[in-house]
Amino acid sequence: MAIRRKQVRNVVVLYPAGSFFGDQETDEFQKALTDEAAGGNTRLILNMVDCQALNSIAIGVLMRSYANYKERGGQIKLCNLGKRLHDLCTMTKLFIVFDDHDT
Repeated sequence: MAIRRKQVRNVVVLYPAGSFFGDQETDEFQKALTDEAAGGNTRLILNMVDCQALNSIAIGVLMRSYANYKERGGQIKLCNLGKRLHDLCTMTKLFIVFDDHDT
């Protein structure tokens, strides 16, 4: 699985695709987030249009990345959440931490 990357000025957009259940795909997701932070990025959008599911391990990856970005004065935003992910973020109260945008 490849996580597409697009940069628009000083904002990086990552497009994770598939389901993230704690195996290799979640490791790749974590690496992509870590690489962006290590490169000094402070503005990250996760376009979740092609992401079907996240388990607790993947949510942990998101939360660690959020903490890293916040500590450095940055932000991570979510967009294009499908109904399933939107419901997951509502149940787990991730919307307290992450902003959600349609596009």
